[in-house]
Amino acid sequence: MTRHYDDPAMDDDRAIGLVPRYFLDESTRVEDDAITISGGKANRLKRVMRIRRDDALELVHPITDRLYRASVERVTRDDVICRIEESRALQPLPPPRIVISASLIRPQRYDFMIEKATELGVDEIRPVWSQRAIIRGDAAQRLHRWRRLATEAAEQCRREYRPEIHAPVEVVDLIQEAAGPNTLRLLASALEPDQRIAPIFQQRRDDGLPEPDPVHLLIGPEGGYTPEEAELARNHGWQPFSLGNRPLRAETAAIIAIALTLEAARS
Repeated sequence: MTRHYDDPAMDDDRAIGLVPRYFLDESTRVEDDAITISGGKANRLKRVMRIRRDDALELVHPITDRLYRASVERVTRDDVICRIEESRALQPLPPPRIVISASLIRPQRYDFMIEKATELGVDEIRPVWSQRAIIRGDAAQRLHRWRRLATEAAEQCRREYRPEIHAPVEVVDLIQEAAGPNTLRLLASALEPDQRIAPIFQQRRDDGLPEPDPVHLLIGPEGGYTPEEAELARNHGWQPFSLGNRPLRAETAAIIAIALTLEAARS
């Protein structure tokens, strides 16, 4: 009989990451005390990860919203069959939710940004078309790759939820979207060279405002957004902030902005 547990750290082995974690897809069957993994996920487990009978696994099943502790019972030509030992409900990261909207840049560098943003714990990633965006081909066709990269990064850093990755959107449309009452919208910009993320959070606290949730970061391409795009953002409530005097690659700016936001929100 499957046991339920409440401790997200599980035992010492799992707490230090010795038990590999994988996200299951729609082809997975969860029945009673068994999980049957098929298709591409099973092929990856067998051929890339080289799993064997009796290997311990942690399996995240988004459909049932549960995390399973299981052991491999049988590996067949088509499937990996696991025996469930324990399970519990998934536990989201602590607030605030972080949404990053990053202008499209060269594919390899955008892939890197996707991976690192996932590792840092962002909840949503929104690729953005802007006037200075540099990317070849149809960015919408890269959605499958971005989602796969995010899944693998979430597995590596032992997240329980993957970030939602949206189809690319025009920056002028994203800027003008309605925002919730506690949303904090921040624009990486050289318009305010002395403004930093932490003081923005502190000013909200000093003003007696609730903690922001979500925090939406808007990161431009190298060279930034055009003056017209930046002015439109400011007119719609986006607060400019600076990451310092050094020009940064776009993917570096995104990573630093996420890290500084986490520090400011949880300090």
